Amino acid sequence: MTPLRRKAARIAGLILGLVFIVPGVLNPLQSHPLDLVNLIFHEAGHVLLMWAGETVMLLGGSLFQLLVPAACISAFLLRGDRYAAGIVTLWLAQSFAGVSAYIRDAPTRNLDLITGDPDTHDWWQLLGGWDALNLAAPLGRVVFFLALASVIVGSALALWDDVR
Repeated sequence: MTPLRRKAARIAGLILGLVFIVPGVLNPLQSHPLDLVNLIFHEAGHVLLMWAGETVMLLGGSLFQLLVPAACISAFLLRGDRYAAGIVTLWLAQSFAGVSAYIRDAPTRNLDLITGDPDTHDWWQLLGGWDALNLAAPLGRVVFFLALASVIVGSALALWDDVR
């Protein structure tokens, strides 16, 4: 493949990735194909950190939902593949957006949970236990900002080798 075709293919791949991811970032409460992938890692985080106590176990869901794509990004960066790291950073952005929506939902607990019981809402338990439910909206906004920043960083990372 010629360098020009390679560059065009990578840019087309990034555009396709953005078309796939950005709607899920901007509207995290709408169903997205990555939601099920993120759910698997979210629930695994609870199970894997169960031994560390209730607070860590509750945080573990959101933490693992973010750590798995972050670990993939790190693996690609260690291999020197900035393009792949950038594309996977888009997955991290969608995951940040989902965690943001979950945090913001804590006071009202309107999201449908897989348990069907609103009392099992991780962030409601965490923030409520800390008497900090009033922080759900600002904390959710910070995490949403990280989602938007991840889209920008991921795009820049994916394009880095082709525009420098």
